[in-house]
Amino acid sequence: MMQDLQSDRELARQAAQGDEKAWRRIYEETCDRLFALLCYQVRDRDTARDLLQETYIQAFRHLHHYRGEAPLGAWLRTIAMRKSLDWKRHVLRRLMRTAPLTETIAAPEVDSSEVRFDSERRALDEAMAHLSAPQRAALLLREWEGWSFREIAGALHCKESTARVHHTRARKRLALALKGGPAPVAAEGLEGQPT
Repeated sequence: MMQDLQSDRELARQAAQGDEKAWRRIYEETCDRLFALLCYQVRDRDTARDLLQETYIQAFRHLHHYRGEAPLGAWLRTIAMRKSLDWKRHVLRRLMRTAPLTETIAAPEVDSSEVRFDSERRALDEAMAHLSAPQRAALLLREWEGWSFREIAGALHCKESTARVHHTRARKRLALALKGGPAPVAAEGLEGQPT
């Protein structure tokens, strides 16, 4: 692990100094997972592509800030998660100003290589739609990316205990939705308050 971090620090240093091969390697090693993560977060491939581009632009501009305390991929995923959460906040504010509360918006289908059948993909998409943005982020980062709750808390700008609550609630709501039970859409409640 220590050697991997040292390799990431060196790769980041080279890329920050303008080495195109180093930057290309960073991009090729992280692009697919970042794009998949963003697709699940924003549920739209075109928006995910835009956010992916913004993620790499920000990373390139701030590569000299990468300290190598975590893998380079984790640093990039944190930037991507923040981009997706900022995008969701912006969309939510815009919708609250323009759309009546009774209006529903259909979520676009998300491509998932892990799901084998269209019916499974639809069921997973529908179940994920029942999660709040922080719950979906906590679930994906913990289950798919293997992040610690401390890392998730850092990405979501919350306490570690709150990241655990988001993850636990996401798992329960997802399981309930996949079993066909009622899974109410979670409110973006305050820390420690039931949703």
